Amino acid sequence: MKILCSFILIISFINSPSADTFKVTTYNLGLAHTFVPYAKERLAPLGNKLANYDTDVLCLQEVWEKKDQKKLNQKLESSFPYSFKTKIKNFREGSRPTCKIKEIFGEGKFVSCMQNQCGGKEGDEFTDCIINKCGGALEKLKEENRTCATALMAQVGKNPITSILTLLNPLWRAGQFAYKGSNGLMLYSKYPILEERYIDFKEVSTLNKRGALQAVIDIKGKKVQVLCTHITADLSDTVPYTGIFADWEEENTEQMDRLLQTANQKLYPTILLGDFNCGYGDPVNQLASELPGSCKQTEDWGFSDPLSEQTKECTFCKENLLNDGEVKSVAIDHIFLKDLKARSGRVLFKEQIKIETKEEGMVKTQLSDHFGYEVVVDLP
Repeated sequence: MKILCSFILIISFINSPSADTFKVTTYNLGLAHTFVPYAKERLAPLGNKLANYDTDVLCLQEVWEKKDQKKLNQKLESSFPYSFKTKIKNFREGSRPTCKIKEIFGEGKFVSCMQNQCGGKEGDEFTDCIINKCGGALEKLKEENRTCATALMAQVGKNPITSILTLLNPLWRAGQFAYKGSNGLMLYSKYPILEERYIDFKEVSTLNKRGALQAVIDIKGKKVQVLCTHITADLSDTVPYTGIFADWEEENTEQMDRLLQTANQKLYPTILLGDFNCGYGDPVNQLASELPGSCKQTEDWGFSDPLSEQTKECTFCKENLLNDGEVKSVAIDHIFLKDLKARSGRVLFKEQIKIETKEEGMVKTQLSDHFGYEVVVDLP
């Protein structure tokens, strides 16, 4: 009996983080109301799960709305004494009104095309229609008035009439980003945050305002730099591109480059974590490729990638009940390390849950359209 107890204690010690390690976690919560299903209903289960989850540093993405941020913070503040997020503020530029009637209505104009060609369609059918039938009209609008085109796309998910009035209001500049300019980021820590700074990518962002929460954290007497981020996705199949680059991929690459340049300015051991919307293909583990060149940039700057090197699992997966079964499984939620070593890593929050909805009653789903990822890191 004594031998058995001793063996159990040894196994427990091996599987538990020691005083020489700490744990970091990234999780995209998918709280994109009107885009990811059941955002409202999933908020409470997400808060309960995270409030009872043990990690030292937690980076959350896609908590777009202020009311959702407040509710989550109420759940997490007792477990994480230190936190960092930014105020929600949209970016407005250009003349008033943002768009002129003749720029969006009339023969060959984008809004008229949507009404005439795609009216009555919904979901993927509506998206396909816009790209196939109205892509040329949007491209022309981008060339004539990029600010109008960008603000127009930022209205997605809003009431169409209200959106048009906002764009044509002669006394108002429409916001250039969805979700009122929220970056959707929240950073939590069990250890003191010594420095904090927001790295703003708004000048190289389209549709959603991108950026990074940069912090220096005192972890068990060691200073570690942490950057929590969520950079541009490749939306080529779903949203026409209206930004300053050739396409979504170039925008993602530029944001990654700026992130890495910022990280390199401090000489502390560094962690980059979040949804990078890039990942390597791996046929053996049934992983599709997603903007791999962007992930390659981290290697060039001396970062390791435990997800691709050790764990080799998808974090955005076709088997997730919140995703269309036709999506490709990709490993895009990373924890990149520089001057630090990963002891272990795992994909988590994969369990299914039941929620009650007004329209459908009880529904089986998942906490988010992404799974989380955690890494146990050796202290330097």
